Amino acid sequence: MNANYQLNNTTTKHMKNKIDRPKIFMDLVTDKYILTRIEDDKQIKASVIKFIEWNEDGTGKSSHDEPAVGRSIIADPVNGVIYKWMTTQITEIISENKFKTKNSTYTLHKI
Repeated sequence: MNANYQLNNTTTKHMKNKIDRPKIFMDLVTDKYILTRIEDDKQIKASVIKFIEWNEDGTGKSSHDEPAVGRSIIADPVNGVIYKWMTTQITEIISENKFKTKNSTYTLHKI
């Protein structure tokens, strides 16, 4: 692996400008969900939605793909600490895509 790094470093070192350098293309993640807070119509677009299960002491226990009473909805979690949005715990599952939490009511739709 070190030899590849040196080769790439040497190759790009002798190129005259950034336009001539090899390009790296990434598949950018796109938004796949819209989480809407009913009370004020606030919308959170997210590429990943998870449902966090909590320990008795309030720390995160595990993440799930399915909702359940007691879990929080988390939008675009990165490492458990960074995220775009997180709800309070779900207190009622009204329908397949509608949830009541301790503070608000949300709908979750796939885009």
